[in-house]
Amino acid sequence: MWSRRIFYALLLLGAVLFQIVFRFYLATYLLVLVILLPLLSLLLALPGLGRAVLRVDLPSSTAVKGEPLRFTFPLSAPVLVPLLRPRARVVWVNQLTGETGSAKLDLAPGQPGVLTLPEPHCGRVVCRVERAWRCDPLGLFPLPVKKGPEGAVLVLPTPLEVEHDPSLAGGHNQGAVLKPRPGGGPGEDYDLREYRAGDPLRSVHWKLSSKWDELVVRETLEPQQAAIVVTYDHFGAPEVLDRTFAQLYALSRWLLSQQRPHHIQWAAPLTGVPEDRAVDGERSLLSCLEAAFSTPAPQSGRSILDGALKAPGGVGKVRHLHVTPDGVEGGRT
Repeated sequence: MWSRRIFYALLLLGAVLFQIVFRFYLATYLLVLVILLPLLSLLLALPGLGRAVLRVDLPSSTAVKGEPLRFTFPLSAPVLVPLLRPRARVVWVNQLTGETGSAKLDLAPGQPGVLTLPEPHCGRVVCRVERAWRCDPLGLFPLPVKKGPEGAVLVLPTPLEVEHDPSLAGGHNQGAVLKPRPGGGPGEDYDLREYRAGDPLRSVHWKLSSKWDELVVRETLEPQQAAIVVTYDHFGAPEVLDRTFAQLYALSRWLLSQQRPHHIQWAAPLTGVPEDRAVDGERSLLSCLEAAFSTPAPQSGRSILDGALKAPGGVGKVRHLHVTPDGVEGGRT
């Protein structure tokens, strides 16, 4: 842009000297034309002002650690609007680790700019256009380009193949307690209680009711497994967090494959306030990771083990598993 401005200044100076030396109407017309050129160039660019948009495009909302993370920046503009040397400055940040970066991009319609992060750590990487501009046809004035919304990608841990305690699998009743079965039905275990309005007549224990002179209901019981709470510490170096989340991700997915819903908990590293997320499927697991990855993790902080375990509301005992960078440890019950 500065080279074009210098060239125009020299052109204007030449036109002025030509007017001084040669006092002809042609020299006057030439001087007026040179003076009006920037205005004409700006007028040609104004119709497209605000119509060009620079967006952030993502191949997917998730990525896997160890693979390059690629952001593209397509520039859309009306065909009749000339775009001279469009450029942009983009910035990115990993909300978990605090890593940041920026880059300047040369753009062109139909040829989107590209920003590649070679091996990002686990976290939520947010990329946005900080500034975008283009020039008028003469390249003398920078004109703003409208910025699209920011884009965010969850960088998930590298998949691990690990072995877990078989007692955590579905069908095992370790730590289970007997609770009333919704809807009743046949069963070997049952409890007796007084009849309440709405109880089906088939559940009435007629023999005991005749002896006690009041309606007694047989309430079927079934074993319900202990709730599983998985905890981890939300602080550490990026490499340590990568290993911790790899273990957490592998354990959570394995529990889901065994039809075992669970809770994932961590403590806010500065205040120690516990965070709790229920996980009953892939979607809720990604939602949990997004919440964790959006929370900055300092080098050190307060451990979830420093406070009392936040037992989720439900049934049975609580099976506590604590995830570390090196594996899974059995916790308190």
